[in-house]
Amino acid sequence: MKRNLYLFIVILFFTQHALAQKADNKLYYHNRPNSIQSSPNETGDANFTGQSGTGANIDVVYHRIWWRINPDSAKAIKGTITTHFKTIAANVASITFDLRQSAFNNANLVVKYHGITCTRTVSASNVLSITLPSTIVASGTLDSVVVNYYGVPPGVAGAAQGYQVATDATSGQNVIYTLSESYEDRDWWPCKADMQDKIDSMDIIVNTPWTGVDTFWVATNGQLVDSTITGNNRTFTFKNRYPMASYLVCVSVARYKRYYRSINIGGTEMPVAYYLIRGKSAANYTAITNAMDLINQVVVAFGNKFGDYPYKYEKHGFYDGLAGAGGMEHQTFSAIDGGTTVGGTGSLTSTSVLSHELMHQWFGDKATFATWADLWLAEGFARYGEALAGELVPATGINPAAERSAAKTSARSISTNRTRITSFATSAAIWTNANVAAVYDRGCMVVSMLRALSGDNNFFLACRNYLDSMNGSGYKSANSDSLKLNFNRVLNYDLTPFFNDWVIGQGHPTTVINWNSPIAKRLAVSVNSQTKTASATAAYFHNVIVIRVKGALAIQDTVITFYDIDGNNLAKAGLSTGIGPAVPGNLLIYDLSFTPTSVTFDSYSQTMSAGSLVPLPGLGLGVLAVRVHDFSARKTATGNESTLSLTTTDLITKIELLKSANGLDFTIAGQMNLVHSGNQTFNYKLTDADPFYPATFYKAKIYSAGKEELTNIVKVQSSPIKEITVSPNPANAEVKINFQNPQMVETTVLILSGDGKKIMESTTHNNFINFTVKDFSSGIYLVQILQPGQVSETRQFLIQH
Repeated sequence: MKRNLYLFIVILFFTQHALAQKADNKLYYHNRPNSIQSSPNETGDANFTGQSGTGANIDVVYHRIWWRINPDSAKAIKGTITTHFKTIAANVASITFDLRQSAFNNANLVVKYHGITCTRTVSASNVLSITLPSTIVASGTLDSVVVNYYGVPPGVAGAAQGYQVATDATSGQNVIYTLSESYEDRDWWPCKADMQDKIDSMDIIVNTPWTGVDTFWVATNGQLVDSTITGNNRTFTFKNRYPMASYLVCVSVARYKRYYRSINIGGTEMPVAYYLIRGKSAANYTAITNAMDLINQVVVAFGNKFGDYPYKYEKHGFYDGLAGAGGMEHQTFSAIDGGTTVGGTGSLTSTSVLSHELMHQWFGDKATFATWADLWLAEGFARYGEALAGELVPATGINPAAERSAAKTSARSISTNRTRITSFATSAAIWTNANVAAVYDRGCMVVSMLRALSGDNNFFLACRNYLDSMNGSGYKSANSDSLKLNFNRVLNYDLTPFFNDWVIGQGHPTTVINWNSPIAKRLAVSVNSQTKTASATAAYFHNVIVIRVKGALAIQDTVITFYDIDGNNLAKAGLSTGIGPAVPGNLLIYDLSFTPTSVTFDSYSQTMSAGSLVPLPGLGLGVLAVRVHDFSARKTATGNESTLSLTTTDLITKIELLKSANGLDFTIAGQMNLVHSGNQTFNYKLTDADPFYPATFYKAKIYSAGKEELTNIVKVQSSPIKEITVSPNPANAEVKINFQNPQMVETTVLILSGDGKKIMESTTHNNFINFTVKDFSSGIYLVQILQPGQVSETRQFLIQH
C-alpha cells in the first residue's frame, strides 16, 4: 500500500475487465504456519497469527463468496460465504472466524453445517464462534460451513477503512470500495484473518443492479469467468487459483470505463485491465492510460529480476478509487487513489505509486509477511520498487537516486522506530507517521543496503529464492528470518548482525571515512569514526559503506562498496562473489584504472548511513613513503601483529612500530623485524604483546637515507576479557579472582587503588588467583586482567575490616 502520511477521506473507485477464461490451470497450493521459518529473533509476538488468533484448529482451503452490492442504496452488504476447510486437530467441536460484532451480530447472521443451523456467537473482540452440531473426530478431515449475513459495516475510523460508500467528486456517482489493511477484512466479511493461513483458492460472485452498459461493473481479485444478466441484475463471477491473504481480498462496485491490454509473460498472454470512473475528461483518460501502459514495461522488467509476474494466469491491472492511501495492492488488481479534486487524476498518473503497487504483487502478495510486525517485507520492498522501476524503465520518468534520497531522509528522521515494528495491535497503532517511515523508508534502505552489499546477481538471486523456495512452491508467508536465511545461503555469509542492527534494532550511524592515494591508481580507505543516535540499540552498526571515486577525467568515475564490520575488520562487498573475507587492521586497498582525485560518501543514497570522506596524509598523502605496498595490523593469540610491505632501492636503517591509545599520542612499541626480502621488496613484522584497551592505533616510521617517513594509521580493537568475578566482595583477609583463560596463557593480574595506582601485581597460567588483603586499608580497589592481545575492563571490589 502506498500510504499518505496525512489520511484523507478520498473517493476511490475500481474497475474490472471481462477476461476470457483460460484453461483451468491447476494452481492449488497449501500452506500452514510451518511454511515460515522462525528463529529466536522472530518469536514471542503478540497477535502472532493475526489480531484474534481465530481458526486455530482449521486450515482454510477454499471460499465460495457471494455478495449483493448496490452503491445506489443504503450502505450495506449481504453475503453468503461457503468456507471449505481441513481440520488440523482432532475432535473439532467448534470453529472461529473474524467478524465485526457491531455490524453483523443480528438475526441475519445464520451459520449452517451440512444444512443444520449452528449455534453461533460474536464476541466483543469480533470473533465469530460456531458450535458444530456434531464433532469432527479426525484431524485432516475436509469439511465446510456456510455463513449467511447482512449488515452495515462501520464507518471510516482514522486509518481503518474497511467497506465504504462514497461519491465521486467529478461524476457525482456513488461507488462501493474496500480497503482491509490492516484489520478491516472482518469489518465486511467473515474470514480467518491470518496471513499464515492464506486462502488456497476462491470464487467471488458479485450481484449488482443492471440497467445497461453504463451501469455498475465489479472490480475484484482474479479472472472474470462469467457475467450473466438476469432482468435488472448482473452477476459477475471471478476465479482465484492462487493463495491469498484475507486482507488482500477486495471488491469495488462503480460505473467504470474499461480499458484492456495484454502482456506476454514467458509465452503466456496475460490480460491487463484498467477500470476508471466515468465522467473524466478525454485528456485525463489519455494521461492515466499512458502512465499505466508504461507500467506494463515495468511488469516485464520486474519479472526479469524477480521471476515472472506471479499471477500471469489471471490478470494484472489497476482500478480507480481508494480512500486513505495512494494505492492498495489487492492481489491481481491494485486500487489507486483517483483524488478529491474535481477533474483531477490523483495517483492514477503517478508511475511511482503504480510501480509501488506492482512491486507488491511479488512482495506482500506472493510472499506475505507472517505477522504485521514484519510489514516491512512488503512495504520496504515496494518503496524500493519505485526507485527500481525508474532504474529499469527510464521512460517512467522516475529518478532512482531522488527516490532513495527521499526514503533515506525520512528513515533518518526517526530514531526509535524499528524496521520490524513493535506496535501493531490495531490499524491506528500501525499507521502512525513514525511507523510508516520505519516500514516504508527504513525498510527501503535496508533493501538498498542488501543490494549494495550483495552485488546485483546475488541480490536478485536471493530475492527469487525468498519468493519461490520458502519450504515449497512460494505463495506463502515469511518473516524477517526467511529473507535473512535466503541471503545467507546465496552469500555464504551470516547476516544476522546486519539484520539485528538494521531490522530488529533501532537508530542509525554517521560515519567519517579517511582516504588517500598512496601511489598512482591506488585507493586506501579506513574508518575514522562511527557515531550513533542516542537511542541506537547496536553497540556498533554493521554498516554498508558506499563511496563514489572520481579521477581527473569525466569517464573516471566508479562506485566502491565495503562492509564495516566493527571499525577494525573491513570487507570488500558488492562483488560478484558477494562479501569478501574480513580484513583486520581498518584498512582496505583498491587498485583502480585511474588515480583518484576526489571521493564522496554515498552519492546515490544507497545506504542509511550519513557520512563524509576526509583526505588524510597519515593514510598516504604527503609524508607517506610512496613505496609502501601495505601496512596493516591484526589481533592474534599472542598480541597484535603488524606487517609492512615496501619496495625501495634505499638502505633501510630501521623501522619502528609506534602505538597509541587515542590515535594522537604515539610511543614506540618496538622495532619491526625483517622477515623476507627479494627484488627490492621487503616485508617486516612485529607483534605487540601489550596492546591498549579498548583499541590500539599503529603506524610505522621508516628510517632510510637520512629520511624519516610514516605509514598510514591502522586500528585494532582489543577483545575484552569477560566474566571476571571477585569474591568475597566485600573482602576482609583474602580475595579470589576468577577470569577466562581457556588456553592457560600467562596472565598478569593487577590490583589498583581507587584512583588507579598499582598496588600489587602477579602472574599465573590458571584462570584464578588468590590475593591476601588483610594488610590493605579499608576502601575501594580495582582489579585488571592482562593477557597477550587482550585486556580487561577494571572490576571494582571493596575491602572492609
